[in-house]
Parts: sequence; C-alpha cells; structure tokens
Amino acid sequence: MGGILLAWLTEAGLITWRDLTGKAPGHTIAGFPLPADYLATFVVFGTLGMVPKSNVGASRAATLAAWAFVLATYMNALPTVLNPSGTPRATGTAANPTSRATKPPSAASSSTTMGG
Repeated sequence: MGGILLAWLTEAGLITWRDLTGKAPGHTIAGFPLPADYLATFVVFGTLGMVPKSNVGASRAATLAAWAFVLATYMNALPTVLNPSGTPRATGTAANPTSRATKPPSAASSSTTMGG
C-alpha cells in the first residue's frame, strides 16, 4: 500500500475518532464527521497522490507532506480553514488586545510625527 494512501486512511480514521469521542468541542453536529471533512481530505491527499512515482524525490516529498498533515491533525495544529474538525485557536493581535499599549512612548510619538 502506498504511503499517501495509508496516510489518507489514517487521517480519515483520526477525524472519525475525534468526532465520535467528542474531542472536537467546536463541532456543530455530535457524532460522525461532516462529509465536508472527508471531502477535504480526499482533495488534499488526492492532489498529493498525483505526484508521479517515477520522480523519486517528489514522490517522497509528497508522502512526507501527507504524513505531516496526519501529524498536524493529530496535534490539532492546522488552522480551522484547513482542519474543520479542529478547535479554533486565538492568533495575532486579537489574542493580545493590549499589545499597542506596551509600546514605549517615544516609539508611539515618532510614528505619528513622521508624516507621510
């Protein structure tokens, strides 16, 4: 069995396990995953599977990328756009609304006096 196919089956199993055990608190429907979850894995892993096996380096890179997706799903590291079963994580300045207040006064005043 090819490495990408095995990675895809593992990914589908992880998504199913996570939703059936309730490990995805942000999921809208309790129970089995949404069909879009499976469709997303089909598209991503299917695209990786189109890499020709005659190019050994590219084939190994595609297999490595496939297993990286599986690991990221297991660790819940992908953003929710790419991993609909994952829990949303706070990122950027929205997570730290006081980041603007921590600037030194000289840096804040110089940016307003520069003009432009």
